[in-house]
Amino acid sequence: MLRAVFVSTALVLFTLSAQASPEAEAVIASAATQISGAEAGDQAITESVDIEAIARFTLGKYSRQISDADKVRFTEAFEDFLVGTFREQKNKLRNASVEVIGSIDRNDRDSVVETRVTQKGEEPQTVRWRVIQRDGAWRVVDVEVLGLWLAIEQRAQIAAILDKPRATIDDAIAALNS
Repeated sequence: MLRAVFVSTALVLFTLSAQASPEAEAVIASAATQISGAEAGDQAITESVDIEAIARFTLGKYSRQISDADKVRFTEAFEDFLVGTFREQKNKLRNASVEVIGSIDRNDRDSVVETRVTQKGEEPQTVRWRVIQRDGAWRVVDVEVLGLWLAIEQRAQIAAILDKPRATIDDAIAALNS
């Protein structure tokens, strides 16, 4: 269930106005080059994606209810899940073409970048990336594929697990590991 949501994320790392954000667009263009290159590695994901911010967002209200140690364990499991999914799908990325179409700034540090992703033998697909600047660096915090914002979907799935009676953070971590 959870892995299926992130398979789309691993295939590529927003229909918008021409109001461009060069810095945000450069982050996505760089990540796309790294990911679609023959030597793509785990580092392309960990450098481009703010895994800690997404993991915290994914926990939602539970982020305030669990210990710092459990947040660290969840974040580590989330990173392993994301990087592992990327690794499983790496061959599909090698022949993908990713073109930055444009972007729109939501504010000075928050942009949505639209790309067109084309895999050999498939119709082009629009993928939107939400990127946020923190501490001077732009990082991906969400991806929209086929109209679905993946971090938002992941948050709903983790909440469904943790909302069950007697559920613990270990149940959420186990779902990421399965």
